[in-house]
Amino acid sequence: MRRRILSVALSAVLLAIALFGIPLSVVVQRTITAGERSELQKLALRGAVAVSPRYHRDPVELPPAQPGQMLAVYAVSGKRVAGQGPPALNVGGISASKQVIAADTSTERVVLVPVSSGERLIAVMRAASSRSSLDHRVWLAWAGLGALAVFAAAGAAALAAAQSRRLSRPMIALEKAATELGDGNFAVRTVRSGVPEIDGAGSSLDRTAIRLADLVARERAFSAQASHQLRTPLTTLRLQLETGLSGGAASLEAAAVAAIASADQLEQTISDVLDLARGTVSRGERLDVDELFDDVRRRWHGVLAADDRPLRFIVDDPVPTSGSRAATRQILDVLVDNALLHGSGAVTLRARDSGGAFAIDVADEGIPSDRLAVAMAGHHSRQDGASRTLGLPLARSLAEAQGGRLLVSGDGPHTQLTLLLPSEDTSLPERRP
Repeated sequence: MRRRILSVALSAVLLAIALFGIPLSVVVQRTITAGERSELQKLALRGAVAVSPRYHRDPVELPPAQPGQMLAVYAVSGKRVAGQGPPALNVGGISASKQVIAADTSTERVVLVPVSSGERLIAVMRAASSRSSLDHRVWLAWAGLGALAVFAAAGAAALAAAQSRRLSRPMIALEKAATELGDGNFAVRTVRSGVPEIDGAGSSLDRTAIRLADLVARERAFSAQASHQLRTPLTTLRLQLETGLSGGAASLEAAAVAAIASADQLEQTISDVLDLARGTVSRGERLDVDELFDDVRRRWHGVLAADDRPLRFIVDDPVPTSGSRAATRQILDVLVDNALLHGSGAVTLRARDSGGAFAIDVADEGIPSDRLAVAMAGHHSRQDGASRTLGLPLARSLAEAQGGRLLVSGDGPHTQLTLLLPSEDTSLPERRP
């Protein structure tokens, strides 16, 4: 990448030098040549002023010439009278028109100025300079332009090298972060470089890392807790089959039908667990209380009845809400399972309005315990079956993922857990620590 940036920058600079330098060098040459000719004209005109009609008798005092320039005056016969120049000059065809005449040779730049008195040509003034001296000035100017071009190319190369380092470092860091992310380091984060395009790619990579970390953590959590979520429907299926085997043919047929229904529920539970683990559930579904309660009744009525514990439902004008049916089913399964394992007496589910929020209370007739608060915080013990409270942190995380909460509620003597979900038009206030 650095070599490409350098090559592109140098190619652009060299192209610019070629496009501007070549025409500029031609302009410089013509400017120097025109300036030299102008200087010769001025010198010749100054010399012409110094020539009087009696120059044959009076010596001619010519003005001083610049180094490399020669000034001479010639009679109409072509003979040199004064100054520096060739001994004779062909003045044929030169009139008294006072026009400046260019008469360059292969070795000199020459300007001739007629000197007249009235309408009569009396002399010719010749100013000349060496072509080698003029070429030397042109070459010096071109050398200056070449040095400026080299300086510009060197500056561009230095700037391109610095810019390539500035751009390559974040790109190398971005590549390293992508490699670490591919190796499973989801905590990797990119550093901002100040280049919008690179920073945009880094932000996208950071968001990808966060999503992957969340997905992997969710899959690990659900993998660890899948047995807990599947235990109850498997237990129900086992009880139904055992009941059918202990009875007659009619009981076996009824148990088989019930077992098929339980298998369907088990399949639904597995589907819910997989969808929740993959994060593919819809969170904008309208939640129907009657449908949720019917689902809980199918899952838990037989299990609770086997322990001679009633299952009751109360619908007390709850507000409409939306969320994930799969997540809500799993939350209610966890709460009813907790009431079955750690509570006593009837289990009651009550849907109600709680200050503008949708609430479902799951209560039993057991005595509240601090163990619920500990389990809700994610701490559990494996002694005396307490590891079965493993589902409460899961239920809490599922509730929070929908913008809701799972609380230990109730001021009475019995245990009550409440699922709160925001209504369709409101959201829950932020929870205080």
